[in-house]
Amino acid sequence: MRFSVIYQPTNLFSLKESNSTNSGAKSLLVPSPYSIKMALFNQAITIDGKEVFEDKKSKEFSYFKESKITYHVSGSFCVNNCFVTIQSLRDGLYRGKPSFREYIYLSDNIEIIFDVKNEEAKLYLQKYLHRINYFGKRGCFFQFVSYQDNPSESNVKEFDSSDFSVGIMQEYDDISPKSQFKNVDNFDSGNAMRDKKILVIPVQNVNSSKSYTHYKCN
Repeated sequence: MRFSVIYQPTNLFSLKESNSTNSGAKSLLVPSPYSIKMALFNQAITIDGKEVFEDKKSKEFSYFKESKITYHVSGSFCVNNCFVTIQSLRDGLYRGKPSFREYIYLSDNIEIIFDVKNEEAKLYLQKYLHRINYFGKRGCFFQFVSYQDNPSESNVKEFDSSDFSVGIMQEYDDISPKSQFKNVDNFDSGNAMRDKKILVIPVQNVNSSKSYTHYKCN
């Protein structure tokens, strides 16, 4: 069963790749499946508490974990290259350290497409999706627009060596099918369990300089 949720970006977006260092980090072009599901968990726990997820057989946890996320994107992505100062604790003192970051302007709404196993899972996720107001870094705000029961076809594809479509390849994280709630709970000692996949964002470079890169959807 498929449905989608549309969000309007209302601020610059930034979500560093998971393999990036703290001092040098390029940004993904869209929120990763992992970051979307963690935003969902945040809303569910804030509203209803975490007890329902702690059972190893929790069906509610499976609704988050087993949902498949794809995207339909359009418009322009303007990637701004910035050097910012990150405060780090050294020798008992906080000291500023220059760090590279990317902040992205998205010109159009983003459609996030969910593939879930049944109507119950759909209704459960929709209880929280419209409450999300940011993805990625805190302050990267998105505004809920609407739900769609007839979603667009995804134009962000998983990398296929036989497909020569134009696009930008980026590595994205998702929650592992083997994970339990302790593996996503920041207050638990369990290690995070993530699956990685290479996605192809259907954009091409139309202009660039040392301070920005302008991508446009094909």
